[in-house]
Amino acid sequence: MGLIGASHADCQTRLPRRRGLFSFRPQFAGSRGLLSQHDEGGTLVEMAVCLPIVMLIMTGVFSYSLALYQKLQLAEAVSAGGRLLSVDRGDTDPCKTITAAIAAGGPGLSASSMTLTYKLNGTSQGTGTTSCPGPGSPATANTYLVAGSTAEIDASYPCTITVYGSKISSCTLQTNIVEVVQ
Repeated sequence: MGLIGASHADCQTRLPRRRGLFSFRPQFAGSRGLLSQHDEGGTLVEMAVCLPIVMLIMTGVFSYSLALYQKLQLAEAVSAGGRLLSVDRGDTDPCKTITAAIAAGGPGLSASSMTLTYKLNGTSQGTGTTSCPGPGSPATANTYLVAGSTAEIDASYPCTITVYGSKISSCTLQTNIVEVVQ
């Protein structure tokens, strides 16, 4: 009779049970086994090789994320400064007011390292400007802030990406905003 109509019990009795290649390991007195491997400490060696590489990559990602965080802080501070500049028509020195607002809006940034450029109604007030007073001697409103005109702020901030004290890259974070004066 063939195996086609055989039951499970018939197959168990007719076919010998096969063992794996290393299923039989003879044991000798005082030894671990003839075919066993000695791999104590292998995991420790793997960790010792891989851990410095993983830590270097993680530190690089962390340093890059700090630069990205500074970029986001700069963009948010300049955006808040632009919104304030668009409604600050009567101010005698709007650039000074906005520079202080931008410095306050980016608490993780050094105000002395920021380079700000103001362009009011198409007229540049200069690079690195922190003041743009009105033309009159007894402090009058800045005449460049005209309703319906544009006010633009360009900002740049230096950054350095370092990993374990080694300078990897230098960069300059830049952002700008253009608002319509109200």
